[in-house]
Amino acid sequence: MVCCAMIAALLGALLRPWRRRNALAWRLGGEPAGGVVQARVKSVGYAVAGLTFAVRHEANMRIHCLAAIAVVAAGVVLRIDANEWRWLTLAIALVIAGEALNTAIEQACDAIGGRSESIRHAKDVAAGGVLVLAIAAALIGLGIFAPHLITMWQGSPWLLPLCGAV
Repeated sequence: MVCCAMIAALLGALLRPWRRRNALAWRLGGEPAGGVVQARVKSVGYAVAGLTFAVRHEANMRIHCLAAIAVVAAGVVLRIDANEWRWLTLAIALVIAGEALNTAIEQACDAIGGRSESIRHAKDVAAGGVLVLAIAAALIGLGIFAPHLITMWQGSPWLLPLCGAV
């Protein structure tokens, strides 16, 4: 059933440009002047504005971005292969996207207002989802970087005295 929903969503996204209505009609002020290309450019602009908001206002998003930069730097230094880059890219993207969705849920809950148990649970569940993604990303990173670090450790003559092997 999930596959059918994904295929339907993909077909809807692909066929959407041929519809008469504009995709950005939900914005205040109605439909933008211009064509489909301008609407898509505005849509990307809104997405960038959302990510910028998350980076500026959420400490956890900044932490995730710094961790992503550190992981990329470590990957460059350790010269990891293309397959390992694919896994790291997926892990980084999932954590950043999860944190962005968590921020969106928190903002929506704050806009609704109130201190109900349901709102607290919604925010906690969203944060828990990011935690699961972050742990999975850390395990992926450990699986990729540990063999490289062990090889580097064993092959470095200046590290041998630290290990006790002289």
